[in-house]
Amino acid sequence: MVVVWLWIVAALVGPQPMRIVVNLPAYRVDAYVGDSLVRTMPIAPGMPRFRTPRGRFQVTSIEWNPWWIPPDSPWAAKEKRTPPGPTNPMGRVKINFEPLYFLHGTPARKSIGSAASHGCIRMFNEDAIALARLVYRFGNPSITQDEIDQKSTDTAQTRLVPLEVPVPLEIRYDLVEIRDARLFVYRDVYELGTRPMRSEVYAVLAAGGIDTTQVDTLRVRALLRAIPGAGRSIALDSIVRVDLAP
Repeated sequence: MVVVWLWIVAALVGPQPMRIVVNLPAYRVDAYVGDSLVRTMPIAPGMPRFRTPRGRFQVTSIEWNPWWIPPDSPWAAKEKRTPPGPTNPMGRVKINFEPLYFLHGTPARKSIGSAASHGCIRMFNEDAIALARLVYRFGNPSITQDEIDQKSTDTAQTRLVPLEVPVPLEIRYDLVEIRDARLFVYRDVYELGTRPMRSEVYAVLAAGGIDTTQVDTLRVRALLRAIPGAGRSIALDSIVRVDLAP
């Protein structure tokens, strides 16, 4: 349904720019078209020993039904090349942004929602396919819907498709964020935090236009106590004190 809606928008107002934003400690990837968030999907980034790189990148190609070629790294020394299929570590598709790093599908479904990879960004196969279709559509604006359907439903042939227009990808490390009128906090899985989490919370609240002198410090402390692996959130209006006039 998202793809159908995007085709309708494109027909009415012309092509819109697409971008991808990953927040590593939130285990999440967001796809935007223009200023609109069109899809949110869970991920498994690199484990602490094999951190996923942060920064701004560009998606330059998509590979359907990829082979897995073990990298020249000690952890993969005993691994073998794996052809496309249900056991392939790359899943059904990989979205290329660096020579050794990709967003890709995975058969290891239970790893999603944790830091579990060797640096790549794993996704459920169905989500990787959906994201690849979006990237394909906006990275190759001259393509037809039939061509997208043909490549994304073919489960046998390996196809590397360069993009006519690279799609921006930003990989962030936000331990605290505001989304949908809620404050979210996440574990510092890579131990990259440069200040106490409480200070991070107050900085994000202030940047969001909230008067931090009215914040309930007890609720903030409770929010930060033993943050679970999936993170924790609280409604913004429940942590801001309302002083009633006598």
